[in-house]
Amino acid sequence: MAECGIAKSTLWRWLKAEGLVNRQPQAYTERRRAAQRKGAAVVRLARLQRTQAILSRARAEIEALTDRELCLIGAALYWAEGAKQREHKQQVSEQVLFSNTDPRMLRLFVQFLLRCCGVQVEQLKFRIYLHETAAATDARAYWADAMRLESIRQAPISWKRHKPATRRTNCGSGYHGLLRIIVARSSSLNRRITGWIEGLGTGVGEWCNGSTGAFGAPRPGSSPGSPALGIPGSQHDILHDAPRGGFWDIGHTDVNRLFGGSMCHERQGRYA
Repeated sequence: MAECGIAKSTLWRWLKAEGLVNRQPQAYTERRRAAQRKGAAVVRLARLQRTQAILSRARAEIEALTDRELCLIGAALYWAEGAKQREHKQQVSEQVLFSNTDPRMLRLFVQFLLRCCGVQVEQLKFRIYLHETAAATDARAYWADAMRLESIRQAPISWKRHKPATRRTNCGSGYHGLLRIIVARSSSLNRRITGWIEGLGTGVGEWCNGSTGAFGAPRPGSSPGSPALGIPGSQHDILHDAPRGGFWDIGHTDVNRLFGGSMCHERQGRYA
């Protein structure tokens, strides 16, 4: 190494090819590494099996959604990913716009629109946002199949300028862009969903309104054993009492009962 200025690893490969390397220490190192790889594979397999068991049990815990449950979930999704009316931007007639790359979330939101909001399929419009490296035909076909809606095959595409030095990992054959759902004539629906969101934010306690208080301070409903979780009368789970079909106005009392009441009682009994 001193004479030639060659890296140790390179020099070792040359000497090994000429039979000038002491094989005994190297054989021990290789056996040790093989044992480490074998042990790591066993640990990884056990972890994967535990993960699959947890996923299977969790999937079984989610039963068929009632319309009320779907309404709450859809409002929460729109709270996170939907377009809202911004008063400081003088937006007073914002349509219902929802964008994501996960087809499962998008399918769930479409069901929310159809089952809970009275939206007709004909009102649904779509737009695909795609980088220039992707193919328009493939993206349209992917989203049409994933959403089970043939109208997406004619959806317009907004192209994103490609950056050769991008650090994006969503490239290659698995990249299909982002799908935006647009509901025609939906300004009033946007306002209604905003009301549902406000009900969610004010119906479950002060901690949803940006006031967290002192660290570690007790909060109503923070423990399944808290007196705040008591419900006068029946303890029957209201998740299964919601009417099927149609839609309703979500009141603060109902939301408080849902998140601070019987849902937690059921959870306490299930995981006890």
